[in-house]
Amino acid sequence: MTAESASSVLLALDASVRETGWAVFRDGEVAASGVTGLKTRSKVGPDVRIAHLIESLTELAGEWLPQVMVLSQPSGINWPVPALDLLLASLTAWSSERRLPQFSYTAQEVRTAIAGHPNASRDQLGYAIMLLLGLIGQGRSTHEWEAIAVGHYHLTRKEQTPA
Repeated sequence: MTAESASSVLLALDASVRETGWAVFRDGEVAASGVTGLKTRSKVGPDVRIAHLIESLTELAGEWLPQVMVLSQPSGINWPVPALDLLLASLTAWSSERRLPQFSYTAQEVRTAIAGHPNASRDQLGYAIMLLLGLIGQGRSTHEWEAIAVGHYHLTRKEQTPA
């Protein structure tokens, strides 16, 4: 076993049907981050977008070999949304096929822990996580900061039970 394969790798997602932010943590540190989504002006159905996300996650998993996946749950909607249901079911199936424990947190609990209040804006959360991790001045998208925040939240919370 090499030193690289012995390291702990976590894949964190700010999952969305249109654009998903991801962050990879290796041994508790942010190793990489990015955004995946179809870049097209034409109308594309959620099933096609989610299939693209799953392909992207498969590539990331092949490169980083994560042992855990964490997810910031889409929130703020109090009625059924078929596209979000498909997204969450697809992510659960993907992590299950790879035997990756999946942890899921609400945006409110992550924002409370990182920024101090549950209704912190995306910008406030991004700035708070930059300060907390000493990443001021790094150019990342809002989705990346959200993924980094949920990954950091998972790594620093006391009680961890898979979803």
